[in-house]
Amino acid sequence: MSEVSISGQPVILFAEECDRGILRKENQNSVLHVHIALGDLLIVADGVGDEGGATASRMVVEEFYTHLAALPRDYPVRNAIREAIARTNEKILAAAKAPDAPYTRMGSTVVLALIQQEAAGTNAWIGHIGDSRAYLVRAGRMQCLTIDHSAAQVLLSRNLITPEEAQHHPDSTVLTRSLGHQPEVEIDIEELPLASGDTLLLCSDGLWGFVPERDIHRMAETLDLTVEAAAHNLLELALAAGGHDNVGIEMARLIPPPDAPPPRSENYLALKIVMTMLLIAVAAVCVLAYLTFWYY
Repeated sequence: MSEVSISGQPVILFAEECDRGILRKENQNSVLHVHIALGDLLIVADGVGDEGGATASRMVVEEFYTHLAALPRDYPVRNAIREAIARTNEKILAAAKAPDAPYTRMGSTVVLALIQQEAAGTNAWIGHIGDSRAYLVRAGRMQCLTIDHSAAQVLLSRNLITPEEAQHHPDSTVLTRSLGHQPEVEIDIEELPLASGDTLLLCSDGLWGFVPERDIHRMAETLDLTVEAAAHNLLELALAAGGHDNVGIEMARLIPPPDAPPPRSENYLALKIVMTMLLIAVAAVCVLAYLTFWYY
């Protein structure tokens, strides 16, 4: 686990898992968490295709890091992410076309988060291509922040199939967008504010494709677990579901800063309400006694 914080801002705890799974011969997932000038960078990349996927996902992590780590703190984040995508896509295509290339067609998905902390607050930039996902757990709810670039999602968006049918559709693994397969590729980018209590989860389809979202939610929001334990338990859920695919996980959990006052318990609030009502009642009795005395 690593953590980062700025005075007055939440402490951010990080954890990651990356596993081959039970059935696959090769781990084509790559993950990364690193602190750079722009902020904290989290990446999950999932190789596409039977051959070269592991190479492509490693290239995604390496090229993103190389490009983004060289930029100053005040560089526009949206531009930085788009430049990293163009550079990485070009490198994967070039590697596949090299004369001695062992793989002539390889690709990868990517989901990333760039978390920035300032005195005014904490923000996360989310970018993704393919079907690796980002989830936000907040106030008892879990929201998927990304929309899959897949053939099944196209049918789902047109209301031609239900979410349950999309999960098991024969085209659920057919991607409509990925790195390394076209000269140009577009990345979806979103910025959102983060606050204490939030948990950000990035994962490949080796997790969300086999573990129900209610179980992912339950594990990700359990604050009794450390963030490392939560990430590891999510991996165990994927393996228990059959371990059919590689699993890549990056997690970030925001907790109150050390100097923040402790949260008031429900018992404390109830006692405060009772004491306030008691004081009002005593004051009312005193006023009534005073008026009665002067009346008589």
